[in-house]
Amino acid sequence: MSRRILIAGGGVAALETGLALGDLAGERMRIELVAPEPVFSYRALAVGEPFGLAESPHYDLAAIAADRGWTLTTGMLASVDPARREARTAAGDVHAYSALVLALGAIPEPALPGALTFAGPADAGPLSEALRALTGRVAFVATDPGWTLPLYELALMTARWARAGARDLKVVVITPEGRPLGVFGAPAAAAVEEALAAQGIALRTASVATEVADGAVHIELEGPLRVDLAVALPRLRGPALPGVPHDERGFVPVDRFGRVEDAPGVFAVGDITTRILRQGGLAAQQAEAAASALAAETGADVTPVPYEPVLRGMLLTGAEPLYLRRGTGPGWPATAVEGEPLWWPPHKIVARRLGPYLAAHPELVLPATHAA
Repeated sequence: MSRRILIAGGGVAALETGLALGDLAGERMRIELVAPEPVFSYRALAVGEPFGLAESPHYDLAAIAADRGWTLTTGMLASVDPARREARTAAGDVHAYSALVLALGAIPEPALPGALTFAGPADAGPLSEALRALTGRVAFVATDPGWTLPLYELALMTARWARAGARDLKVVVITPEGRPLGVFGAPAAAAVEEALAAQGIALRTASVATEVADGAVHIELEGPLRVDLAVALPRLRGPALPGVPHDERGFVPVDRFGRVEDAPGVFAVGDITTRILRQGGLAAQQAEAAASALAAETGADVTPVPYEPVLRGMLLTGAEPLYLRRGTGPGWPATAVEGEPLWWPPHKIVARRLGPYLAAHPELVLPATHAA
């Protein structure tokens, strides 16, 4: 008898989990996807939209589900009863499961009072309008040293866009990091510093911004920095799903296979978990680990492989991208930075199964008017 696997979410982690389970366990599982909307948005490209350099494609989730033999339900998960192995949506629908995979992501919130928050495609239009009306100094600000790569993409593309249009803009990056994208290691940080300097972008590291007020970004221990516009990355919080263990910020603690302690049959992958770095490629790797454990539980000939993160990031610059990598692996240095792809296909989000699947199915892309 096949097991009923309920996957809650409609992003990278959810789709990678479903694809992996299908490949590893096949007919041993019946997969139901409960997603908040019937569209998968490739949000990582949103940073290019304000400059007309990229567009976030949207994919038809119903078509993906039909192609893979999944059941798709549109709805938002509201609570879980692990003892009864049931999940309830906000509409009151109850879904029984053999195993539940939570891939609900995180919720963005403004992190810097007074700043324009850039959290994804919905913020591309407001940023574009603000930049086009601007002269003077624009600051791109991170308040959290976690995943800051989009901050540098926005700064680099703004500087190139301003120079190409002969616009009088000065760009500064303010970050609590010791070095820009230091999480990728010293070679990557040096390459990013060089790229910023080449575009005339000022860099203020180890700086904690607290608010934007009276025409300035206020920085602890440093004082105010005059700006005409401040753009900040959001702060993330977890959904704090009733019935599922979570920390004070709503994130779910998991083991190396994504299992949720004290919640039998429940797994969590991606941004909903307590892991500090929240990034699409890492979410896909967490999904692979959970899928391998779930497939093995069904009796499939699979050896569970725990989550051992390898961080990969494509830094969009407005010209040629930089490819960054950090993590152990056969034949790889601990850190790498190149102007040529370090993985294939060279997608923005590195997902073992989702990337090739989307590349093989261009017909799943929704027209822009439909996606909107």
